[in-house]
Amino acid sequence: MPIKLLRSMRAAAVTLGLVAVAGCSEPELQVPVYQVEPDTLVHKVHTEGELFAVNSVTISAPRNVQGPRFIASLAKEYSRVEPGDVVVTFDATQLERSQRKASSSLSSVQADEQQKLAEQQKEQKALGLDQTLIAQEFNFADRFSIDDVQIRSRLEILDSMQNKEYLGEKQEYLGWQEQSFAQRSSGELELLQLQRGQQQSLLQQAESGLAALEVKAPHAGILLFDTNWRGEKPEVGGMVFPGSKIGSIPDLSLQHLKLQVIEQEAIGLAAGQRVTFYLAAWPDQILNGSIVSVAAVAQSRERRDPRKYIEVIVAPEQQNPNFMPGIKVIATLWVTEKPEILKVPLQAIFSEQQQLYVYKRNGSGFVKQPISIGSKSLSHAQISTGLAAGDEIALINPES
Repeated sequence: MPIKLLRSMRAAAVTLGLVAVAGCSEPELQVPVYQVEPDTLVHKVHTEGELFAVNSVTISAPRNVQGPRFIASLAKEYSRVEPGDVVVTFDATQLERSQRKASSSLSSVQADEQQKLAEQQKEQKALGLDQTLIAQEFNFADRFSIDDVQIRSRLEILDSMQNKEYLGEKQEYLGWQEQSFAQRSSGELELLQLQRGQQQSLLQQAESGLAALEVKAPHAGILLFDTNWRGEKPEVGGMVFPGSKIGSIPDLSLQHLKLQVIEQEAIGLAAGQRVTFYLAAWPDQILNGSIVSVAAVAQSRERRDPRKYIEVIVAPEQQNPNFMPGIKVIATLWVTEKPEILKVPLQAIFSEQQQLYVYKRNGSGFVKQPISIGSKSLSHAQISTGLAAGDEIALINPES
């Protein structure tokens, strides 16, 4: 094909394209509107949770013993227990060994205490005899002391005076020795009494532990075991530490709902509000209840979930035979129900300099209309002032 002919065809194609574009006009933008009419404002929150027993007795290893305990027998988990039924039995071998050791040590300490008392009495008696003898010798030397040089020589008189002085010094020494002996004896006896008290305490702990080898159910319920940090449940032969939780026996006569509501959706929740729910295992049976309490602080539920949740406790209107702790429930919390009010979608409300307004239809255009709002739901808000029934507002900003 000749080059001139090819260029002519290309020029013609470009010209036709420009003509086609010039013939097309941009379509007019259609602004979606909402007509304000009296309606019911409903603010409800959907969430999930589980049942739990309000009254539950914790089964724990006894706290009045030292060292770990070993489980000798366990009742079957999820079995129904009656008041007085034995649910956990602990092994007594270690406690019996501790009892024998404490009893033997206590007997040894008591024997040492008696021996020390006998030795102290003997030594105190000997000191008393020495003091009596020295006192008699001192009185004799003082009574029959003659210092007349015509009767006795000077050497005899000096010897008598030295003997009398010696007896006086010895009498003071015996007094000091008696006082020192009393202090030493008191300290030794206090030490033995402290050792005796320690052994008595160990013996008492062992005896109280032997008396608490069995844990009995205080009321009727279902036996549930707890898992440890490794996800393991108690088993026969397993080791538990004093005070550690083994399980619980919930009272099935009174159960409530524990719901987790996302923090941003929990606005307006309060005690007394109506709740409808159903058990996940029985979705066709709708039950009613009311909020008992709303947690003041939001908490994280899972480490990898950045959201925080508010814990809401709900009391059912009546207990149901299908209620069981741990069963999953799906609930609806009715926060607000206001009939015959004017409401608009939240997306139609705009704000400028702390003033709320909507775009109200005025003929073929829209004008800014200041408004004030009352209650809100997750999607709508109550109009207190600024609009009337029949008004039409834009759902988007027509100026953008």
